[in-house]
Amino acid sequence: MSDHKYNKILLCLTRLREEEKRIKLFLESLGFEVEICLDSASLPLNINRTNNCIALLRNLSQKEALKRAELLELTGVPTVNSSNSISICTNKAKQSILFEKHRIPQPSYKVAFNFEDLKKSQNYFKDGFVIKPVSSSWGRGIAKIDTKESLDAWIAARESMDVGNNHFPVLAQEYIHKGDYDIRVVIVGNKPIVAFKRVSNDSWLTNTHLGAKVEPINMNEEIQAICNKVCKILGKGIYGVDLFYDYENSLYRICEVNHNPEFSQSWKIHGVDVAKYIASFIQDFSEILEINSFMEATDIGTENITL
Repeated sequence: MSDHKYNKILLCLTRLREEEKRIKLFLESLGFEVEICLDSASLPLNINRTNNCIALLRNLSQKEALKRAELLELTGVPTVNSSNSISICTNKAKQSILFEKHRIPQPSYKVAFNFEDLKKSQNYFKDGFVIKPVSSSWGRGIAKIDTKESLDAWIAARESMDVGNNHFPVLAQEYIHKGDYDIRVVIVGNKPIVAFKRVSNDSWLTNTHLGAKVEPINMNEEIQAICNKVCKILGKGIYGVDLFYDYENSLYRICEVNHNPEFSQSWKIHGVDVAKYIASFIQDFSEILEINSFMEATDIGTENITL
């Protein structure tokens, strides 16, 4: 049994995949008691039962992860990631606004609340743009718009499926000429632990589950600086930061941040054991929580320590 007061981990997930099995194995090797909580199971929201517990959220559904984080935090259970960071990571419009506010280079964007906004975007973006649902993952629902005809076709299809415009707003994002790859950086805590290209010769979409190949790269100062700014916005946690290299302007631009990066295939190529880093971060997190609990119990009049 762990010596830490916070010695229980509630591992929330959709199904126990290879990634979660490895995380569970490393957590148990550090002395933590790990309880699996599937999407189909009830959350343990009894405040007495959840004492000394940390929740690690690995749900595939963005809505499920956010819902569980919010409820668990209300009972006093610390969650990784926090509900605030998940709410940002699961909303591309929020991300774009925050990136602009904090001056992180990104593609130009418009938040479209109706079809007329999208038509206006056609004139705003010179070399085409990409339409993205504000909440989506794995490249689902994304469309590249090159011409007026392609936008008209997209609108016609959407009007027939979404008569009440319930799927708005959407994000209209400038198309960046990025070559045949994008870059994924995995952050654990506030440290970028690995970066790799996701290369696709067959599609402009570069998600690994769509067939993109992984090529490890070194992180330069520019990539590090972007990741540091992301951590200042979101707080420490577990993130997958997606970047483009803008060849026309010779700089990196952030595309989006994911709150639940997958790594079951990529880590076997780049060699960085992401699951081990996650378990170590949870251990550090538990130690900080214990210190803060002690300070509160003994009424020490100093600010809580943060991880």
